[in-house]
Amino acid sequence: MSRPSLSRRGVLGASLAATAAAVPAVASTRTTPQSDALLMDVLARYWQAERAILSMESAPEPPLTAPAYSAWESKFDILIAARAQAISQMADIRAMTAEGRRGKAQIVERCLPSCVRWNDGGLDTPEIRLALSLARDVAGGAA
Repeated sequence: MSRPSLSRRGVLGASLAATAAAVPAVASTRTTPQSDALLMDVLARYWQAERAILSMESAPEPPLTAPAYSAWESKFDILIAARAQAISQMADIRAMTAEGRRGKAQIVERCLPSCVRWNDGGLDTPEIRLALSLARDVAGGAA
């Protein structure tokens, strides 16, 4: 009896697909104080990439030998990079409002457990930097 091979993408995909219902449909589009406008834009880009990733992961991927596989994998990799870029950008933006802190906290709560579980980048990963940034925001930058 052969077992399907487990991959990091497969394990993460299964756990992310299971929580797809928890992904906000649209990041807040309300008018926010100017101080968090950039953060709100980055949060929206994160959730856009996250929803697209979850959509791709919920559908069967083409077989590795299929002509469509290369394009599928390229699109997937671009989305993963866009999500990581958004996380990195959020880490460099101070949340000035409760809405901004809540937005960052949702991302930390969502991505930090798998980042810690699969961490291969030491303490300098976008997810760890975002968690530390949120801690600074909440603490008022005291540390």
